[in-house]
Amino acid sequence: MTKLTRRLRVRSVALLAVPLMLLGAAACGAPAPTASAKKAVTLTFWFMPNGFEAQKSMQAEADEFHRLHPEITVQVTMLDWAAALARISAAAAGGDAPDVTQLGTTWVGGLSKTGALAPYTEAELGSFGGRDAFVPASWTATKLVGSDAVTAVPWFVDVRALFYRTDVLRRLGLDPAKAFATWDSLEHTLATIKKDGRIAPLGQPGKNDWNVVHNVAPFIWGAGGDLLGADAATPTLSTPESFAGIDYYQHLMGRYNKPELLAQNSDAALTAFAAGQTAIMTHGPDAVTTFRADQDKAGLRAGWSTAPMPAGPKGRYTFLGGSDLAIFKSSAHRDAAVQWVRFLTGAESQQRYVLHEEGSWPARTEVISSNKLDTDPVYGAFAQAQRDGRQYPAVAAWVDIEAALTKDFSTLWESITQTGAPLPDEQLRRLLRTADNDVRNAIAQAS
Repeated sequence: MTKLTRRLRVRSVALLAVPLMLLGAAACGAPAPTASAKKAVTLTFWFMPNGFEAQKSMQAEADEFHRLHPEITVQVTMLDWAAALARISAAAAGGDAPDVTQLGTTWVGGLSKTGALAPYTEAELGSFGGRDAFVPASWTATKLVGSDAVTAVPWFVDVRALFYRTDVLRRLGLDPAKAFATWDSLEHTLATIKKDGRIAPLGQPGKNDWNVVHNVAPFIWGAGGDLLGADAATPTLSTPESFAGIDYYQHLMGRYNKPELLAQNSDAALTAFAAGQTAIMTHGPDAVTTFRADQDKAGLRAGWSTAPMPAGPKGRYTFLGGSDLAIFKSSAHRDAAVQWVRFLTGAESQQRYVLHEEGSWPARTEVISSNKLDTDPVYGAFAQAQRDGRQYPAVAAWVDIEAALTKDFSTLWESITQTGAPLPDEQLRRLLRTADNDVRNAIAQAS
């Protein structure tokens, strides 16, 4: 694993002993001590590798929490991302569940439907700072669609922006403020870079990326379409609006993307950009930390910056994901679990762990403003992106829906790889009708 991947960044507590002489005195009728010892508690916490030194960084958070709450020990267990959902689902089905767990935002709906997650009370949410203390869009995926029970709270946010080569735009006389403002100006910028012929205009990952659906969704939304209807149960990939957004994006990929990347992932896209092979790509804020540490790479040394995603005909959108924190109903230490969640979502841990150790975007807005991320010349694009961010609805079938759409969109990138051109209209419409059927089947199986 290289630096250009996404930076995948207990003590026991004894009971306070009561002197034997006091116990003996109490037995003889002497007054009992006025201060009672707090009962020692051990919490279990499951998390995924969120930073470069993930285990070390999370243990440091557990140690700091223990220092503040000596009666509570947190035992941290790191799960591999590839196996995490299966293990957490098994725990929800009656396995050996932790007290608290990290959840990908797209997992919340399905796990909430099992009834294994404990809803947060309004008082508990208020003790975290209330909804207004967090990125507004991050609350979409904290409860099952149709339910008022909040079963997860935002921890950190995955939000996207454009990365571009400043030297390339300067050489071609393109103003970054205008070059990425709209879909039309983005395509004009890409066409100008392609005509110049010195660098591949676009460097997006393709079918083997975990972001397959996330990369397409902003263009669906920007055209006025959606993946599901307002009832969160009707597939809408083949509607005219969704077709328009997908068609626009597949034309960008077919005309301007570095061909080899259509069969690769985000790691390859980051490497290509840093090496000076591509001029524009989209990625999360973790790339900022990585790129600032790797300025010796040819593409980075030449100059780079960021810009918000371009606005489509119906608005400017970006995918907003990330991770939430949930408490299992089976936890025997609810109060301690809430304290741990409060600690992790608090400003100090958000700054220390989420921002600096993980290199991700804090869910807590005060950390964004206190670190002046909204005015930073590079991070500012992500501050704009969080306002344009949109999450998928937390439906029970979402994991299966996403798997189906990943397969269907991968077919699109395979076709472009083979033909070197975007899919013709009728073939794309046929593919999107298939996608609607696949989504419909996924929803039916989850019912």
